[in-house]
Amino acid sequence: MVHRAWAALPRAEALLASRTPTTAVSVDEAHDTISAVFCDHHLAPLERREVNMNLRSVRDAGVGIELLDYGEAVRIHVGGGLENFHLVQIPLRGRATMEVGNALVQSSSRVATVPPLDREFTMRWDTGVPTLILYAERSRLRTVAEAMYGVDGERLQLGLHLHLDTVVGGDFLRALLDHHSVLERGSADGAYARRLSAELLLTRLLSAVDNSVTRSLGTWASVERVRVTPGDALVRRFEDRIEGGAAEGASVLEIAAQLGVPLRTLQSHVRAVRGTTPTALLREAQLRHAHTLLEAADPLRETVTGIAQRAGFTHLGRFSTEYRRRFAESPGDTLRR
Repeated sequence: MVHRAWAALPRAEALLASRTPTTAVSVDEAHDTISAVFCDHHLAPLERREVNMNLRSVRDAGVGIELLDYGEAVRIHVGGGLENFHLVQIPLRGRATMEVGNALVQSSSRVATVPPLDREFTMRWDTGVPTLILYAERSRLRTVAEAMYGVDGERLQLGLHLHLDTVVGGDFLRALLDHHSVLERGSADGAYARRLSAELLLTRLLSAVDNSVTRSLGTWASVERVRVTPGDALVRRFEDRIEGGAAEGASVLEIAAQLGVPLRTLQSHVRAVRGTTPTALLREAQLRHAHTLLEAADPLRETVTGIAQRAGFTHLGRFSTEYRRRFAESPGDTLRR
C-alpha cells in the first residue's frame, strides 16, 4: 500500500522561517560555509560557473534540521564519508542522485538519501532543489539504537535511502515536521518537549530506514513476539514509574533503561497487555501532570503554553484537544479557576 504522507511536504519558504539565512553566490564561499556546517567536501557547479546558495539551520542537543538550496545544479563529493554524524536528505521538489560505489540512489520527495559514514560518495543536485535535511550526531543516534534494541550500537550502519511513501516513512516524516515546529518555537520552558520530540524522531528514523541492527535482530520484517500474563509485571513496573517520570521530565527511552529492558521489549509487553503504546501511557501521565500544574499556577504569571511545554507537550493544538477530552474543560479554564 502506498502511503501518501510525502504529499504533505511543505513549501521551502515555510520551513525555518524564523531563522536568518546564510547565503553565498560564489562556489568558494558556498564550499566554505557548508564545510563548516557539515564536513569538508568538493563542490562543483554543473551548468553555471557560480551558485546561489541559501541555508537555514537550527540544532539542539545533537539533532538539527537544515534547509539547503544551491540554486544551481551542482556536484558534491565527500571523500571519507560523514564520519561522526548522520544526514537524511529530502528534496522538496526536483530530483537529486547519490552514488556510493556501484549503488545509485535516485532521490525525490518520495525517496530520501542517507549518506554513509565511512565510504566516499558523490551527489548531484539539479537546479532548484531545496532540500530538507535531518542532522543527527552519530553518538546520539547510537544511544537511541542501544535503548531501542538492547544491543551495542557502535557498529550501527544505515541504509542509503529511506522511502517516505510507506507507513513507517510517513511516520518518520510527520515526526520530522513536528520536531521542526518544536525547534522553531524554542522557548526555555520547552527543553523537555524538545528532548521528547528528538527521541521520537530518532526512533521513527530507526524504524523507517534499513539498518544493521534491525537486520541482525531479524526485526526488519517481523515484530517481536512476547509471552505475557494478565497484569504483566513489566507493564506494572512501567505504570508505577510514569507518574514520577512525567513530573521529572523522563522519556520512554529513559524509563525503559531504568527498568533494564530494550524499548522494543517494553513496547511489545504494553501492546499485549494494554493494547496501546508506552508513549501513549506516558502522554496520559503528562496530561495529569499538566492538570496539576495548571491548577496550582498563578494565571498572572504563567501561561498555558509554558506549562504544556514543561509537561512535555510538543504540539499545543493537540495538547488542548487531548486535555479537553480528558478533563472536559480547556487548559485555559483550569488555569483561570
